[in-house]
Amino acid sequence: MQYSLTQEVPTDSDDIDALIDSAFGPGRLTRTVHRFRKSVPPMKEYGFVARLEGEMVASIRFWPVVLPCGTIIPMLGPLAVRPEIRGLGIGRALVRKGMDTVRVSGMPAIVIVGDPGYYAPFGFSVEPVQGLDLGGPVVPLTLMGIEYEAGALSGKSGTVEPVPT
Repeated sequence: MQYSLTQEVPTDSDDIDALIDSAFGPGRLTRTVHRFRKSVPPMKEYGFVARLEGEMVASIRFWPVVLPCGTIIPMLGPLAVRPEIRGLGIGRALVRKGMDTVRVSGMPAIVIVGDPGYYAPFGFSVEPVQGLDLGGPVVPLTLMGIEYEAGALSGKSGTVEPVPT
């Protein structure tokens, strides 16, 4: 199966929104992470889409969040893949592409609310974010992080906040 990964462009927004709606449903709007996304745009420089035969089949986005110390870092999510092609590696390729782009850009860390079984192989874990919270529930998922700079997350305590508008 031949697919392409390209950086998100403004004309992708409607298709990404439709893909996210179909992947997660309206219940996603009640999750704690949604408040991080509703008032600010995604970090387009880290957003990517996957196309199969010219049609968008998956996307990944990152949103800016503020750590208690005032540092702005990206929060990964959502990663959305059409149900009929899940398990073929497209989602994993998007995660790697996004993470590599964030790391190369010089960002010190990434946080995510996700399934540890899926995201641990990428290096995400609960250890660096043990002192952090999102100011609301994340269950059944888990707050995790990965540091590209030692101490960017670990040793911090308090609430991660949405970027002020």
